[in-house]
Amino acid sequence: MKKNLVALVLCSLAFGAGFGLNNVAFSDMKTAKVAYVDVSKLLAASKTIKSAEEARTKQTKDMLAWYNTASADIKKQSTKAGKDALIKKYEAQLTQKKKTIKDNYAKKINEVDSQLDKLITDKAKGLGYDLVFRKDALLYGGTDITAQILPSVK
Repeated sequence: MKKNLVALVLCSLAFGAGFGLNNVAFSDMKTAKVAYVDVSKLLAASKTIKSAEEARTKQTKDMLAWYNTASADIKKQSTKAGKDALIKKYEAQLTQKKKTIKDNYAKKINEVDSQLDKLITDKAKGLGYDLVFRKDALLYGGTDITAQILPSVK
């Protein structure tokens, strides 16, 4: 019986100590300072994005002109074998042109994404924010810091 009483006292002390430590840990927690950013505004202000879109548009127009030339060249062929060979050749070139346009655009987008990540992180840390969300991912609360980041967007 004495053993049971000692075990009960030790369990009670352990429970009390754990509960007390838990309360101390939660009482020291501070409320997170939350901000949000309108990424679409930042992207719209990016000169790099604008130049990438202009380059992609120009490359697409150039590709269409090339396609018209290739189509005319294929129509000039008198034999089926000649047409088939040119079609195969031009399809390979078309695939390469599409890939080049896509890769160049993706490279610019990734560059802008990295720049924006750094800008947002640096500004948020400088302003003392613990968390930053995209505007479209936040339902309620937070402070809009988009206007403070916009001047730094290149």
